[in-house]
Amino acid sequence: MAVNRDFSSTDSRVHIFSSNVATFEATAFKVTELINKGIQSHKTSHVIVASGNSISQTLGLLSKDDADWSKVNWYLADERCVTQDDKLRNDLQVARVLKKSLGENFGRVISASSSLSPKEAASEYASRINAIDMFDFCLLGMGNDGHIASLLPKHPALNSNQLCSDIYDSPNPPATRITVTLKLMHRVSNRILVTAGSDKSSAVHDYIMNPQAPVRLYNPTAVFADQAAYA
Repeated sequence: MAVNRDFSSTDSRVHIFSSNVATFEATAFKVTELINKGIQSHKTSHVIVASGNSISQTLGLLSKDDADWSKVNWYLADERCVTQDDKLRNDLQVARVLKKSLGENFGRVISASSSLSPKEAASEYASRINAIDMFDFCLLGMGNDGHIASLLPKHPALNSNQLCSDIYDSPNPPATRITVTLKLMHRVSNRILVTAGSDKSSAVHDYIMNPQAPVRLYNPTAVFADQAAYA
């Protein structure tokens, strides 16, 4: 997939807001819109989401009255290789946020297995994901170092030919992760990045200037950010 332009503040795909709250509100509105379109066209909405603060803030602003959330399948973009009940599990964190904002009928949160080896879990998760005809969007945040999902800058997994990859060298514990890859992300028409805060400004500057930054390789169709991140 060709990587075009630089995602600077003048790029038409970049939407900059005065505050982080306004950023998350706009992202939540876009997410709701895409989910409703998905449900209308194919009865069920399949989406890919990461975890992290920006995603949690966005999902926390969803309104239970704005969609039939019971028809949404939330596939995790990455998962920590820990036991199923470990509080570090991304799927548990996302489910907790969705339950708080949407109540019990928030749909299903789906992630890589905790009972298989990382390589087996990545393969099994890829098989489940490959069976999905269409994802309505992929929603990612970004780490202070510029990583997306569990794809680190300059990491070999950025070039993976698989839909999911096992990772053993994440800088934040636990080091072992399972992540969807750019190959899968590029199958999704609506690729969204949400980021906010002055602590992200260095990473934002990097992806504006660096064509090989993970965000540039992700090639988002929309970026939602606040002024502090783009300062």
